Amino acid sequence: MYHKGYLDRCKRDKDNTGMGKAYEALGRCQQSEGKLEEATENYKEFVKIAEEAGEKGVYSQACSSLANLYNMLGEYASAVEYYKKAAESLETDDKERLELMNISQAIARTHHQLACYSSAILCNTAKLTATLVEWKDYRDDAFIQASRPGTR
Repeated sequence: MYHKGYLDRCKRDKDNTGMGKAYEALGRCQQSEGKLEEATENYKEFVKIAEEAGEKGVYSQACSSLANLYNMLGEYASAVEYYKKAAESLETDDKERLELMNISQAIARTHHQLACYSSAILCNTAKLTATLVEWKDYRDDAFIQASRPGTR
């Protein structure tokens, strides 16, 4: 594989920028091939190298790539964590990308909450059922109220 050879050369030459690019490319290739554990490990290496280099934009991209993979795998808590890191490391003038990271983080958080809610329903224990009923009773219609014309 071309990317593996490039990674080996970058390691030999101690080229951190090149290693980061190689790990990112390997992660993408492995993700597209369905080798998701290997892709995860390569994205983690990409994050580590980008963080050590202190390049905010590259670090944000690395975190975003890892978050996208975690989201795809259904590991929503990890996805939320890395989307948050991606958003926090963005340059302040990149408002469009910041909005994308915030939306992605919110979607992953919602997926995580839905998975927890579904698990609680499937467990069907008295304690979880009571907790769900209490939660539903506590919720209010603030979102519905806020979305009505004239209330914004």
